[in-house]
Amino acid sequence: MMNGPKTKKRLTKSQLTARREKTVAFIVLAIAALLFVFPLIYMLGTSFKSDFDLQMHPDKIFPSPGQWTLKHYNGFFITHSGELDNMPKWMLNSIWSTAAAVGLTLLTDLIVAYVVVFLRWKGKKVFMKALFAWMAAPAVIGTAPGLMIYQTVRNALGVSSQAGTYALVYFWMIVPGITGVFNVILMRNFFKTIPVDIIESAKSDGASHFTIFRKIVCPLAKSTMMVIVLFTFSASWNNLQGPQLLMAGEGQYIQTITVALAESYGGSSAWGAQGVSMATAVFSMIPVLIIFIFTQNKMIEGLAATGVKG
Repeated sequence: MMNGPKTKKRLTKSQLTARREKTVAFIVLAIAALLFVFPLIYMLGTSFKSDFDLQMHPDKIFPSPGQWTLKHYNGFFITHSGELDNMPKWMLNSIWSTAAAVGLTLLTDLIVAYVVVFLRWKGKKVFMKALFAWMAAPAVIGTAPGLMIYQTVRNALGVSSQAGTYALVYFWMIVPGITGVFNVILMRNFFKTIPVDIIESAKSDGASHFTIFRKIVCPLAKSTMMVIVLFTFSASWNNLQGPQLLMAGEGQYIQTITVALAESYGGSSAWGAQGVSMATAVFSMIPVLIIFIFTQNKMIEGLAATGVKG
């Protein structure tokens, strides 16, 4: 006998509700993603526009036919006289200072979280309450005092040479911000998920705290470490206010790519300057995209394992 046509299984009310919620969530997230991505697409398209197209069609996302050009990317690395242009200098300043900030921040957060979770000492609860309270304080309140202390130290040291100014500015830009409350709490929450039996077993075998930290705790925390690397890299690379205040009045040799982009091209009405500004912004995005590509697989896993709890 031939089987009759198969009847479609009707979805239950809960299944229909779940499907409707997923559809709405997808639409909302797609719109949000488009709003975030659109300025980046516009930036990329504008960087390839000719000066004429920038003036006649500034509202278009991509250049008009026949108006595509690489003019705004020319000369970024070598000037007409054969010397190294400012662009590589700015990128190098940003790359090494951001790498130093990421390395020092990661090391400091790991050590502080280990001390808080695995060591016994008086005042631990008070210390954690102070950290949670400090999260409510806006970071901007430390800008003015920090700048005043910087000027006092600079005057006391009598720094006047380019090398001395460069070293002091980047020291002041990197070291005071090498740890953050959020990162410490994130790492501390992950360390609390590590079974105590593993640590106690290592101690009974004669392992020191340094050995436990290096061979047991850090390898287990790779996912959370990648989250901190991504957050710290993005924050340090895009940092503008602090470096801009410290570098005010200094030469272009000392600037980061973010400061140079804001000061060299910001507010200019020249169409060519706007095109160069967009091209420079494209270059400045490349390191962040590279870091994101290498850390995105661990980011969700790390965040899921380290919910910020009290």
